Amino acid sequence: MASMTTNRRTAKTRNALKDVLVELLQTRSLQRISIREITELADISRGTFYLHYTDIFDLYQAIEKEVVDGITDIVNAKAPVRDEDGLETMLSAIFEYLSDHMRECDALLRTDSASFLAQVFERNKPSTKETWETLFGTDEHARAYSYVFISHGFAGMLKHWMAFGKLETPRQIASIVKKLLNSYMFLDAPQNQSGEGTENGKGSQP
Repeated sequence: MASMTTNRRTAKTRNALKDVLVELLQTRSLQRISIREITELADISRGTFYLHYTDIFDLYQAIEKEVVDGITDIVNAKAPVRDEDGLETMLSAIFEYLSDHMRECDALLRTDSASFLAQVFERNKPSTKETWETLFGTDEHARAYSYVFISHGFAGMLKHWMAFGKLETPRQIASIVKKLLNSYMFLDAPQNQSGEGTENGKGSQP
């Protein structure tokens, strides 16, 4: 019982510190925020802060990891993607999560969008051959470029969606992403491995 109480108290303290930092990051940069300010707003002593985090950047990374872990859990739960419906279901779940964690995502994107998004896409590369081939075809060389291309496109859409107040629902934005993928024939890639539509039937190179 004592252990459970301690764990709850620890989680409450950490969440309070993360909530304050997220709030402060809505209006200023990480470099302009002090530990003193965070602890005063969270009503926590400076000593208690150091029991949980080594510095502000450590606290920031805890927020980043929590969001990346949340997205990764969704991807793992929905994988492997076998068809368009599976892809849309996964995308919808991801955008639902992002919508529910809007303030945290906004803080991360404002502070270091490159690092945050790089972690998201690195952690969530397709883990099975089936998913890779469903989305990007069997050409390993082309797949690498395809993943980079789609990652940057997804990142741009995410930033735009959040910057303009999430005008579309998570399911609507997921449907838009799926249609864009279809437009660039990612989902049709396995059907085009015979060389149809490519020069000399050998497949195109990036």
